[in-house]
Parts: sequence; structure tokens; C-alpha cells
Amino acid sequence: MPSIFSPLKLKHLTLPSRILRAATYENMADPDGCVGEQHARLYQKLATGGAGTIITGFSYVSRQGRALQPFQAGIANDEHIEAWKKVIDRVKQADPNCRIILQIAHTGRQTDRKATGETPVGAGPVRCTYFLSRVHTLTESETAAQVKIFGQACKRASRAGFDAVQIHSAHGYLIHQFLSPYTNRRHDRYGENRFLFLKEVLEDARSRTSIPIILKMSGSEDRPRAITPDLTSAYISEIEHLNIVDAIEISYGTMEIAFNIMRGGHPLDPVLHHNYLFTRFGPAFLWFFKHFVFHWYKRRFLPFSPMYNLENAIHIKKKTNSTIPLLVTGGIRSVEHIREVIEKHGFDGVTMCRPFICEPDIVTKFSSNLSKKSLCTSCNLCAVNCDSPNPLKCYRPGSENR
Repeated sequence: MPSIFSPLKLKHLTLPSRILRAATYENMADPDGCVGEQHARLYQKLATGGAGTIITGFSYVSRQGRALQPFQAGIANDEHIEAWKKVIDRVKQADPNCRIILQIAHTGRQTDRKATGETPVGAGPVRCTYFLSRVHTLTESETAAQVKIFGQACKRASRAGFDAVQIHSAHGYLIHQFLSPYTNRRHDRYGENRFLFLKEVLEDARSRTSIPIILKMSGSEDRPRAITPDLTSAYISEIEHLNIVDAIEISYGTMEIAFNIMRGGHPLDPVLHHNYLFTRFGPAFLWFFKHFVFHWYKRRFLPFSPMYNLENAIHIKKKTNSTIPLLVTGGIRSVEHIREVIEKHGFDGVTMCRPFICEPDIVTKFSSNLSKKSLCTSCNLCAVNCDSPNPLKCYRPGSENR
């Protein structure tokens, strides 16, 4: 079995090790989606710390696909390309061998008119129980136009100098909405074949650029008649036949219950202070929710456990017997966890998010035997602050002294 620190050879790209920094929202772009000095410092610090491979936070492919957070990065125009070039230059100065991969996404129904300037769109009219917005169902011609928008974003990623692009097909965003039977109840060709939209996105992207393509997919989600490990396995078998994708990262869930994607702590006071669902209400409602509703509400949240996506990933790996390299994310906190995923279960690599927020040099610490376990406690203060004006960092008390 490969060492966890050995290079990972993909079809069109070799990664320095099998530990990747997972896509992590930065909350650092300007209101027009252009990245700048804060992004450069963040990624330069990760590269210097031995990250090896960095997947950026999700960048929107069009204004229509923006998230609610006003400081999300974009890759929707040439101005975005020029801004990203400067960040990539800083990463390569810090470590010429570091690979930097742009994650691109369209939020679909998981946004609000305040962010996009129009009614959110989706595979179908089903409202998101978190964002609550009315949803415009994309017509066939509008769906075909979205295919080209993703392809153009991939081409811009290549022009900016990224080593690869990761197409976000998980967490309830637009591509996930077409893949899921819960949100895709269409009666046209995109409903008869729910894989068709992703297939066309991949083919259009490949026709526009030779940049390596990685996918992020949810192995399951929080409702019946939706994404399951078996359905994800079937999609991966279809993906393999296309001979386009270099690797697939297995995650979980949708933003309807965001805590089930990341799991761990539920810091209620910061949520009530920053989250847009609650900032519209007055103190009396927030007090009532905190003391009488939250205890019931949090029953929907899945508990944190080490490597919490591994079981689904093992099922998918066995079901597909795919030759596409598979990456596992979620609850991976130690060298022991990484060895189990790679050396025991035969996966090709792992991605970690919060451990890199807590310790940007965690790979160097692991490889030098300075540490065997992340200091991250999964308190989720970093995640909750994504809804604030504050930039990405570890907010756990005492972290500023590390």
C-alpha cells in the first residue's frame, strides 16, 4: 500500500502527497468576487506549511450562482482571472511544487435574491427548507446554457494558472439538485436521465480546456428518495465511462442541514448573532428559540464521529470497483485515521478542512512526527463565522497563541 506521504498520481496530474486541503470558504473576496491580499496570505501560509495540494473555497461560476455570503470569490469573468493569477503566483513562490485547485460551484436553489439579484434557480421548484426562497425551474434551454457556464468557468481556471479544477457536485448545489431524485422531478430529458446535466458539464468542460477535472459528490443525504450510496455508485460508474474525471472526493449531505456536512459543535450564540435566518428576528424570538426550540431543533443533527463519511465511501468503492481515484473527507483528524483510510481500506487520498484552519502546517507536523493528531476540536466556530463579515480563521479561544 502507498505511504500517506507518497505522491498521488492522477491521470493528468501528480499531487505531492495523499493529504489534500479540502475546499474551505474563505470569506475574503471583495463584493465583486475578486480575491486579493487576504487570499494570497492564506494560501501562501498553507503552501509554506507543507499543504502540498490546496483546493480553494467554492468560487461562483455566475452571479446567478452566488452564495448568500457577500465575500465569496468568483470565476465568472476576466477580472476574476487576473485576481486569481496574483494569488497563484504567491503560492508558487512559497512552494513551486504545491498544487492549487479551484473549486467551482453554482448554488442553485441554495441562495437568495439578495445575493443573485434574481429568483434562485434549480432543477425543480422544490424550495430549500433552509433558504426558503421561491425557486425558478430551469427550462431545457436554460439548463443547456448552464452547461456552457460551467465549461467557461473551467476555461477561466486554466487561464488563471490553476493546476486543476474541482466541480462541486455535492452539498445540494445545482449539479447535486439534478442528480437527486428529491429535487429533480422533471419530465424532460434532464429528468429521464438525472445524470445528463453532469455528463454535459463534464463534456463541455473537456471540450474547452485540458485542465484536470476533479469532482466533489455527496455519498448520501438527509432524506429518503434522494442521494444514496447506491445511486452515487451508479453515477460514478457512468462518470468512469466518460474518461474525463481525474479523481472524486466523497462528502455528504446538503446545505439544508449544514451541520450534518461538517458535524461537531453547535455554537448557538454565534449562529443567532450571524446567521441570516435569525438576524431578521428580534431579541424576544431569539430568546424563545434558544431556550425552548433549539433542544428539539438540533435532533436533526448527526453526531460527530471520526471519519464519518468512510462507511459510505467504502460502500461506493466496493459497489463501483472504479479505477477513478477516490478521496475521502469528513472527520479525519489524525495520522492513524489517514493510515486507516488509505492503507487499510485502499482509498487514494484524504481531504481535510478544519484541521488546516487550526494548523496550516499540519502536514509538516505529521510528516516530521511533531504531531500525530490535529488540535482541531470540531467546535465549528470557524464555520459559523462564514455568515459573519469575519475572514476564515480558527476562532477557538487560545488559537491566536498558536
